Amino acid sequence: MTDGTKPRSPWRPSAAFWFMAPAGAVLIAVYLGPLAYAFHASFTAWSLVVPGSDKIYIGLENYQDVLGSREYWRAVVVTLSYALTAVAVELVLGTAFALLLNLEFFGRTLFRSLMVIPMVLTPAVIGIFFKLLYEQESGVFNYFLTALGLPRFAWLGVDLSLFSIIIMDVWQTTPFFMLIIFAGLQSIDENVISAARVDGATGWQLLRYITLPFLAPYMLIAAAFRTIAAMGDFDKIFLTTSGGPGDITTTMSIFAFKTGFNAFDIGRTTAIALVFVVIVLCVSAPLLWFLFKTTTAERH
Repeated sequence: MTDGTKPRSPWRPSAAFWFMAPAGAVLIAVYLGPLAYAFHASFTAWSLVVPGSDKIYIGLENYQDVLGSREYWRAVVVTLSYALTAVAVELVLGTAFALLLNLEFFGRTLFRSLMVIPMVLTPAVIGIFFKLLYEQESGVFNYFLTALGLPRFAWLGVDLSLFSIIIMDVWQTTPFFMLIIFAGLQSIDENVISAARVDGATGWQLLRYITLPFLAPYMLIAAAFRTIAAMGDFDKIFLTTSGGPGDITTTMSIFAFKTGFNAFDIGRTTAIALVFVVIVLCVSAPLLWFLFKTTTAERH
């Protein structure tokens, strides 16, 4: 006798699976292939100036050198200082500009269009542009300072170089936060706002208890993606300071570049890159986990 249930039919790929399979195969080839090759190279003594060195296996020696290097951990500190500070400032400014754009005022469309311009410029252009602005003798910033009777600043000197590249990143990517948060503001139910106003809620109370809690997932999405991207910034920092003076602005990506293309040590460079991936995952995982937890709670 049977219990009346139909036996499960064997799984058969649906039409959707076959449509997605080519894209999945391309992604695997593009991402997993180079990753596997880099993992293999990190266990070798591969140097571009030593023929055949890519076949000399040295085990975990590259990883030991990287993890025991003071220069590398200095680059980690610089990267985290740069990324976390820039993202925090961008989050605050992006939220403020989004709230401003949510208001009705003359020239709002023009203001929104001008705000997006920095985001669409390439990092290389921004790096060269800000290097000219920061130039100590003839830069635009110091020109206005001297016109106001103030002393010139060494924007790319030892004391201000890290601060200067943070300003550069804030200028470029604040519009990214603004657009995402502004999209969140547009999706708030006006009935909730109207009901709160009827109950006597002030503007500050609306912002604190309704608007900001509703925008939290949007802020986390922007912060998570931007933190990951900021930790890998290379072009504009390299074109502005080349990691200097000294190692003041040497981030992990610039440290890897110098190891690979100045010292030609490809084995050690791949080990640096893979350790860098782990660090990025450790920094971004809490943001992604909190975002997932928040969105899951809202669904229930």
